[in-house]
Amino acid sequence: MNCRGYSLVELVIFIVVVSILSVGLFTAFGGVLAGAPQGARIDTVTRLAQERMELILAQRNAQGIAALSAANFDPCTSVPVSTQSSCTSVPAGYTVTSNLALSWSGDANYKVVTVTVSGAAGTSLTTLLANY
Repeated sequence: MNCRGYSLVELVIFIVVVSILSVGLFTAFGGVLAGAPQGARIDTVTRLAQERMELILAQRNAQGIAALSAANFDPCTSVPVSTQSSCTSVPAGYTVTSNLALSWSGDANYKVVTVTVSGAAGTSLTTLLANY
């Protein structure tokens, strides 16, 4: 007798095997996803870094690149900060720092600005400023 198809026993065995494999897979992914930063945290650190970088670039456009020094390049860390209404408050648990390199590959016509946000999630933005 020439029969085609699968028997009920084969189908039940297949369902049991696939169920066991899927439980193991979902358990493994659950552990990995629990430790991953959430989308809201990533959005927050990216927004904070972009806001600070835009303030630094605006200061560069207002004063020119020659006026930027390690002491005054970031308007949110310059004294007095209270007069800077454009500086946004940093949420609890996050820290925003900025760094200025006064030359790039030994050329003083370029300056490198790095903004770093640390906390529950972190990011870093770097830009090259040119004297044009």
